[in-house]
Amino acid sequence: MSVREFASGDGQTARRLWNDLGGWYRNTSPTADGDVDRAIGRLLRQSISGRRPRRGEPAEGGWIAESQGSPVGWLYARADPEQNYIVPLVPPEDTSGAVEALLVPAREWFRHQAASHFVVDVPEGRADLRSVAQRGGRVLWHRGVLDRDVSPLPSTSAVPVAVRGFRRSDLSAAQTLFAIRHPEKPPPPIPVAFLELRGSWMRDPAWEIQRAIWIAGPRRGLLGVAGGTHRPRAPIGFLGPWVLAEAASPPVATELLEAVLSWLQGVGAERVRTTIPTPPGDDAQALLRSGFSTMAESDLFELKS
Repeated sequence: MSVREFASGDGQTARRLWNDLGGWYRNTSPTADGDVDRAIGRLLRQSISGRRPRRGEPAEGGWIAESQGSPVGWLYARADPEQNYIVPLVPPEDTSGAVEALLVPAREWFRHQAASHFVVDVPEGRADLRSVAQRGGRVLWHRGVLDRDVSPLPSTSAVPVAVRGFRRSDLSAAQTLFAIRHPEKPPPPIPVAFLELRGSWMRDPAWEIQRAIWIAGPRRGLLGVAGGTHRPRAPIGFLGPWVLAEAASPPVATELLEAVLSWLQGVGAERVRTTIPTPPGDDAQALLRSGFSTMAESDLFELKS
């Protein structure tokens, strides 16, 4: 087993490995082939020019694993102020040890980026990846990917619920609600893969992503916050953030969720997905009662560089 840095002639190899091995990310995140092509393009330009980002800037790295001269795996790494992560693309049963070999240069690269930790999403059933991640890593959370169509919800009450668009002045109250309901950082609503993460729910994402956020209740004592994310022409939209106050009634959850579903349907989405920590809390239980079902589960591991 040998590992080398992504080189100028590796574009087609990396794309083929994505086609063959990227099913988990393709099915559970908004990562499209075009996102992977852009990531590959950036790595190719970086390889040709030799330019490396300065410390503190978002940076990308890539390595190819080979066995007997043939490519058997690819690892993509991103160092970002929001989150440092890797995407290992290796066969379903990595008996050759490609991931472990690919982690050696990746760890060194993260150290050079002054990143002490990075994360990897390990799907259920990937015992090979889990075995590698458990050595020196820790689980940040076990999470489920929920899925639902965007059809309207049945009304639960004739009493109107005050739901309106999010305003900048709501930021402090929303942060307070999150701190109360989720004292530990919840999993991101979208599994990580080849995407810019700096478009958090409080900021405008990359230009190709559409986002809208709603709140329920008065500015003081918010009852809930819900958001939707959609990539143009994509059939899948994403729910996030999603947080309900302890005092939120079922009609509050219904009205907030209905606002997101209606918006996603209006921008062309056919289904909506989100991730929740498991076992599910009150927020997630409200989604399960609203027709969401679990389509996949994974562990997000944090590893030291």
